[in-house]
Amino acid sequence: MTKATMIVVVSLAAHLAAAAGTAFGQGAQAMTIVGPIDGDCAVKIANVPTGTDIHELALFLDDRLLTARPARRNRTTVTLKLLDPLHEGSAVAVAVGRAGTRTDPVFVQQALQQEQPPPTTCAETLLADDRQVFEASAYIGESFDNFSPFERSQYKEPPSQPGVYSRFLAGVESQYRLVGQRGHTFQVWLSEFTLHGVRSADIDCSPTGTPSSPLCEGIRGNNQNGIYLAVLEHQTSLEAHFTTRIEFLTLQKTSETPIKVFADARFGFVDLSGAPKVFNANVLGVGIVSPAGVFKNSYAQVGWGQSEQFQSRPGWNRMKVTGSLVFDLVPGFKDRLEFWKRLAGSPRMFVLINVDRNPGGPGPDSVNTYIGIDIDLRRMFFGL
Repeated sequence: MTKATMIVVVSLAAHLAAAAGTAFGQGAQAMTIVGPIDGDCAVKIANVPTGTDIHELALFLDDRLLTARPARRNRTTVTLKLLDPLHEGSAVAVAVGRAGTRTDPVFVQQALQQEQPPPTTCAETLLADDRQVFEASAYIGESFDNFSPFERSQYKEPPSQPGVYSRFLAGVESQYRLVGQRGHTFQVWLSEFTLHGVRSADIDCSPTGTPSSPLCEGIRGNNQNGIYLAVLEHQTSLEAHFTTRIEFLTLQKTSETPIKVFADARFGFVDLSGAPKVFNANVLGVGIVSPAGVFKNSYAQVGWGQSEQFQSRPGWNRMKVTGSLVFDLVPGFKDRLEFWKRLAGSPRMFVLINVDRNPGGPGPDSVNTYIGIDIDLRRMFFGL
């Protein structure tokens, strides 16, 4: 290559570099900051060139370089999340690279209407969640069983007239957070509970059923070939269930009583006094639960399942609806008396209703109501 040719090549490269620098500066100047408002925790940048690395965007506030969270891009618009809110009168500018050409500064404007004062920090807050990784409690109270056959003509009534019966209620329950962290929307819980109370059932006392059951004694009619489904009231029962619950959606995140939407699968059994075997009681359902606040652990659920203690309809054809309201009985005591802090943090009362129906056929329906006091075993024995 001759000396003259080298001079031409160097000159051409210099012109190309100058043109690229001019275009780069014009691209930076073309970017604009969309009207920042007092209290904003994010800055929106419009007209960002397509080939720009958004991680190279530098944001300046009153000529001071700001530290921002990872950026989010939507076509030619980039949003930068801030660590601290913007304040009225401050000048905001942006550049590609710390040493790049900055855009013309844009001044932060006053918010037109503010129902609430501007935030003092832009730190992301987690959902309120008062639940620990592992929780265990025991409860005592009263259970009420209200049983009414859908078609009474199908049943041989027991000696006492069916109605509302009550009996002492006791049990334990626990739950463990298997997946997720406190305050996260997505969580997976494993839980179990046992219940000693009163349950209704029906049992087939015909020759083709289970006539040898002690529950059939004394209630058979003269016609042994007929169908006798005995309505059994006021039966002592033991229930145990294991549940897998998946929480996947949060409603009213910032309120005093946030709500989490869940789906669950519950498998267990019901054992009746004098029954020939234990009966499966399973359900698949969806519902909502409160993870924090005055009504922590209150929930409502609807599902579909089976209740084998009703032998007239033992399959998966029963609709089950459950609602539980849990609340502090004497909320002020836990802040004043060490005794309540040690015993249960605060005595908590619960009211629960359980509806077990066969909506598509003549099978029996059952309604149970439970009222009692819940005691936190972790706090009682370990002071946690």
